[in-house]
Amino acid sequence: MGAHIIGTGVALPEIVITNDDLARIMDTSDEWIQKRSGVKQRRIAGKGVGSADLGAEAVLAALRDAGIEPTDVDAIVSATMTPDHYAPGNAPLIQHRAGLGEIAAFDIRQQCSGFLYGMDMADMLIATERAETVVVVGAEAHRGYMPYGKSMDILLGESDAAVSPEDYATATESRAWAVLFGDAGGAVVMGPGTETTGFLGSSLHSSGEHFDLIHVPGPGFIHHPWSSIEQIDAGLHRPHMNGRELFRQAVRRMPESILSVLEASIYELADVDLVLSHQANQRILDGVTNQLGVDAERVPSNIAEHGNTTAATLPLLYHDVKNTRGLTSDELLAFTAFGAGAHWGAMLYLVP
Repeated sequence: MGAHIIGTGVALPEIVITNDDLARIMDTSDEWIQKRSGVKQRRIAGKGVGSADLGAEAVLAALRDAGIEPTDVDAIVSATMTPDHYAPGNAPLIQHRAGLGEIAAFDIRQQCSGFLYGMDMADMLIATERAETVVVVGAEAHRGYMPYGKSMDILLGESDAAVSPEDYATATESRAWAVLFGDAGGAVVMGPGTETTGFLGSSLHSSGEHFDLIHVPGPGFIHHPWSSIEQIDAGLHRPHMNGRELFRQAVRRMPESILSVLEASIYELADVDLVLSHQANQRILDGVTNQLGVDAERVPSNIAEHGNTTAATLPLLYHDVKNTRGLTSDELLAFTAFGAGAHWGAMLYLVP
């Protein structure tokens, strides 16, 4: 029995940062960013707003969409790369802020693939009748990673001061990855389905061999102390990325996963109406499209408006597709993602 998605919700910060805004604080341009990533703008959480806040807002919106009360939820699965605290994770914070009651609250750490893994976990909980209604939430507040120094106040509209040469140089040094990320929350409510519709199968994978494609070297408990001024001065608290190999692996692994889960089903690639892929970079989406040999219309993208929202990308994309294009019964969707770890995979979903 495949679980059904019965409600969706998103949380989008009010502050919109355009490429032209970023060009004020680093050596870049709208043309440079769009050509390399497809991103035109991204949203950024205001001061004091964390990923748990965005997650709780998205959960409540999804519950309203599903027409159920917070007390009807049996479990929550939370995915994020940017938790409010190192410990505890976001799951109990979101559970409490959304008024879900003292239910099971799972935190998972698959980064950009986190929401995909979360839906698979929820599907298993429902299929084994350990839970009837499960909320899966992905939420990110990447603001804390951004290497902008006091220039962040300029982006937030709180300062008209000139950018310091030091901040300008630091931001420019990290522009290859810093311009990609945006903040958002997204959630789905999942409930029991039928024998023939809902989630039909998954193909999930990981390889620690590729952990350094994108990772944060420190803080961490391999160090003593686990956090230090020296780590911050060396920039070890920010993401380090091997962009070329990351692109190669993502473009290879996501199509492989889709074909793998299809092979275990009664369906073929021609039956897939939409490929809902992690929104990391438009060039990666184009590569996935080419590898699969499908029309671009079958691989929708919203990265231009939101950037890479990590664990929030899949629920945000599904929500956008549902509310703009629309979904009809018996349409076959393939969810897929590739993220740090490395983790990747795909899930098939037949719209009820």
